[in-house]
Amino acid sequence: MRLRLGPGAMVAAAFIGPGTITAASIAGVETGVTLVWAIVFSVIATLILQELAVRSALATDRDLSTLTRDFGAGRWWGAPLLMLIVIAIGVGNAAYQSGNLSGAGIGLNAAMGVNPKGVVLLSAAAASGLILANRYRWLERILVGLVGVMAVLFIGLAVLAAPRLSAQPAERLLPAFSSESLHLVLALIGTTVVPYNLFLHATAARRRWQGESVAEALQGTRRESFLAIVIGGMITVAVVVVAAALVSADTSEPALPAVMMAIEGYLPGGGAIAVGIGLFAAGLTSAIAAPVAASWAVCGALGWSTEPGSRSFKAVALLVVIAGTFFAIVTDQPAALIVTAQVTNALLLPLIALLLVAIANSRLLPDGYRNRGRQNAAAAWVLITVCVLAISKLIGALG
Repeated sequence: MRLRLGPGAMVAAAFIGPGTITAASIAGVETGVTLVWAIVFSVIATLILQELAVRSALATDRDLSTLTRDFGAGRWWGAPLLMLIVIAIGVGNAAYQSGNLSGAGIGLNAAMGVNPKGVVLLSAAAASGLILANRYRWLERILVGLVGVMAVLFIGLAVLAAPRLSAQPAERLLPAFSSESLHLVLALIGTTVVPYNLFLHATAARRRWQGESVAEALQGTRRESFLAIVIGGMITVAVVVVAAALVSADTSEPALPAVMMAIEGYLPGGGAIAVGIGLFAAGLTSAIAAPVAASWAVCGALGWSTEPGSRSFKAVALLVVIAGTFFAIVTDQPAALIVTAQVTNALLLPLIALLLVAIANSRLLPDGYRNRGRQNAAAAWVLITVCVLAISKLIGALG
């Protein structure tokens, strides 16, 4: 079967945003490469959960939000669950959108000295234009292209900077975990295993493989998802490596500016341009994907049309863009907002993952496509790990 990139690349484009670049930069500066294990776990967890979401959607020819509504029909918790999805995905994505647009502005400002607020407005206009024009294929191709740009830039920088790691002390090179690093672990997980990506991937894959057999669609989407998500994970690891190799832990500068200055010092005349373009691409990809994902999730949960050309779809997506643009313009600390959103993502993840596992085991799916023992074991491993980390974070915050 010929590999066709699309929905999986959209997932990678959505999670490789400014939140990923910021969280990975902070992790690299503060802890070296000791938390790369958290990224590896996140990639594996993403592959497991996205496969559940896509299989459920393809086997039933229904969006994940529609399946959620059907799963909760007639149960007392059905309506509250749908409202939680609307609030968490819809309102949450507006917050993420502000970080996406701010990141695009920071990136192009660093690369070319362009006014960041102007970039925010132009990026918002580009996202709105794609939504209003209903050019779904354009959206896929743009995101695939931008993911390719990020891969070349960040992985290339990591290869150049990696030799410097040999001079680092052992405590910045060996895998480690401590209560002090829990916030960063959750941020790295939350920026990779993104709840709204489950809704985005399920709907995008269902539309992309419309008219083909479920078996062929599953085979194709598993292949391209694996490639795209692993490349996304490699980009995240690359940012950690660059930050760890070029910036000392005792720097007084915020992590992201420190990394950008260090790259410019390492590659004079081209370093800032490279990382700036990479950050702009990361912001723009997520700024396009986030409102689309929010609209599919919210419209499906409320029983509205999820067709990209419908008024309800465009209205929800544009509201996310408008709200995100407003906060991106008025906020003075985009980096703090970005990292907080990622931690919140990780805390919400256990509930969404549990819902997804329940749907994948339910009679909503035909017999041959329900979860089997091995799939449940893999999902349980992800769920238990994330729950333990989230509970530890809450206990630490309350204590």
